[in-house]
Amino acid sequence: MTTLTGRNTRTIVGHVVTLLDYPRWIIEREVDFTNCHLGGSFDVGDTECSTCRFGAACCWLNMNRSASPTDASLDELLHALATSIEFLRSSKNSVASHSADCDCETCDWLHQSKAFLRQYRHKT
Repeated sequence: MTTLTGRNTRTIVGHVVTLLDYPRWIIEREVDFTNCHLGGSFDVGDTECSTCRFGAACCWLNMNRSASPTDASLDELLHALATSIEFLRSSKNSVASHSADCDCETCDWLHQSKAFLRQYRHKT
C-alpha cells in the first residue's frame, strides 16, 4: 500500500511508521511551544519540562519526531504507537462530543491502531 507521502507500507515496520504519522501531526499541531524556554526540545532533567502540561506529548514528539525512523527497532516503534494511542485516547476523552461510534479522524486512527496492536500481539 502506498500512502500519500509515497511510503510503501508492505512491511510491519512500514505500517507502524505510517500509523505514527497521524499522532505526530496532531501533537505538533496541538502542543504550544511558544513559551517553551527550550523551543520544544524536551529535556528529562529540566524541572520545567517535568511540570509542563505538554511534557508527555513533548517527550513523545521529540523521541518520534523523525518521519522515517530508520534506526528504530520494531519494539521501539510499537512502544511509540502504544504511547501515542494512550495520549490521543486521553485527549479524546476530554472532549464530550466523542461517542462510542464517533468516526472522526482521531477515533478512526485509534480504532485502526488498537486493532493493529491486537492483531500483532496475537501473531507473536
